[in-house]
Amino acid sequence: MLARFLDTTPKRLTAAGIAALAVVIGIVAALLASDGADATAPETTTTTTEAPATTEAPTTTLPQVVAPLTGLAGDYEATIGRPALFVKLDNHVQARPHAGINQADIVFEEQVEGNITRLAAVFHSRQPDAVGPVRSTRTTDIDLAALFGSPVYASSGGNSHVLGALSRSSVVDVGHNRGGAGFWRERGRPGPHDLFARPADLWSRAGDAGSVPAPIFTYRAEGDPLPTGATPAGGVALRFGGAEISRFTWDAASGSWHRSHNGAPHVDTDGVQVAPANVVVLEIGYRFSSGATESSPHGVTTGEGRALVLTAGHVVEGRWVRPGPGDPLQLLAADGSPIALTPGQTFVELPPAGGATIL
Repeated sequence: MLARFLDTTPKRLTAAGIAALAVVIGIVAALLASDGADATAPETTTTTTEAPATTEAPTTTLPQVVAPLTGLAGDYEATIGRPALFVKLDNHVQARPHAGINQADIVFEEQVEGNITRLAAVFHSRQPDAVGPVRSTRTTDIDLAALFGSPVYASSGGNSHVLGALSRSSVVDVGHNRGGAGFWRERGRPGPHDLFARPADLWSRAGDAGSVPAPIFTYRAEGDPLPTGATPAGGVALRFGGAEISRFTWDAASGSWHRSHNGAPHVDTDGVQVAPANVVVLEIGYRFSSGATESSPHGVTTGEGRALVLTAGHVVEGRWVRPGPGDPLQLLAADGSPIALTPGQTFVELPPAGGATIL
């Protein structure tokens, strides 16, 4: 380009023209140098920026709720704020198998007549579709229900003295005698062993009444030592005024106590054997009254007495203490320390004095 420019430049130039031409030539040369630099890709320094590591969207992990009546941690947000549901269960041979019993947090076994027992199942953290067969209230149950504050209470009724005591208690009575909603008679079962209830309906009938239960036992955290005085045990056999009625046998594989009744495995309506994490035996006295103010027999669950606590394949012998119906239950080892249980379901057995034999 510069040569073409010079060829077209007039041959005769003045000194001023020559000087001006020199300036123009310099400018053109600079422009050409610039054009050449632009035509060649500039040498650059490459900075490598790593893509940010792929991370999952942050999640909020809510602390698990501990169920007060089992000591188990879990997703209990939907159930933890409601009252306990106390349901009286038949335990006659024609009443088995039971519905819902394996979903109860706590189950009591008490003497009713002779060597016959009944059960009381307490639900809070879990809710089965059905529970039963449901039977009548005894005054023993009213004192037991008081351990849970103001629970929702379901039974098939009772005599006038018992129902009078029930009406004066702190329970929220939604029993069959109070209208029957939530109950039905199961076909194929003989009466009176055929009355069943739907827990969801019973809680619904209670509305906002009742109170959230406080823990009635203490529980060991993972890694905690066994209670003071714990010794290995294979199980316990129980009598309620006659021959052996029920038995719990330790099963190390499942970490639970397998229950049998009248010599046969105690299973629910799904065929699953009853197998609680703990068995608490409270030897109590029974009053055999006329029934004018109490059901007969009436189990005395206040005061104190011998206690056997079966937990984690061991037994701890101690005593139970409960000064009055409005007081909590204490389980104390021989040295006076509290006996802590394994988190999970607990069966509370209420035999008369001398009715428990460690296996």
